[in-house]
Amino acid sequence: MESELELELERNSSKADYGREKKEEEEEEEDGERRKLGGIKTMPFIISNEICDKFAVAGFHANMITYLTQQLNLSLVKASNTLTNFGGTSNFTSLISALIADCYAGRYWTIIGGSIIYELVASSLFWFEL
Repeated sequence: MESELELELERNSSKADYGREKKEEEEEEEDGERRKLGGIKTMPFIISNEICDKFAVAGFHANMITYLTQQLNLSLVKASNTLTNFGGTSNFTSLISALIADCYAGRYWTIIGGSIIYELVASSLFWFEL
């Protein structure tokens, strides 16, 4: 009786191991497919996004220097320091976003959340200016 029980346990464990191995192989295949996505296909989008960002930052800084010196009557040094601090803070937030993305939210939700916040702030500044 014990030998039959042992044989049954051995068969069940081997079936479970086979199922586990098969599942691991399927996951490896899925990982292989994931590796095929992205890469060089997404590179033009990343580069064009960075180019547009640099143009926007350059235009923003030029307009803000004019606004800070003429409308708010700040000295050129004070306006430059303000924009430098703003730029440094803006660049530092990418590190905070990376931490949130890696630890908590995931990259897509972090990008979506950051984009929504960015658009809300940008549109509110636009409407307050009118």
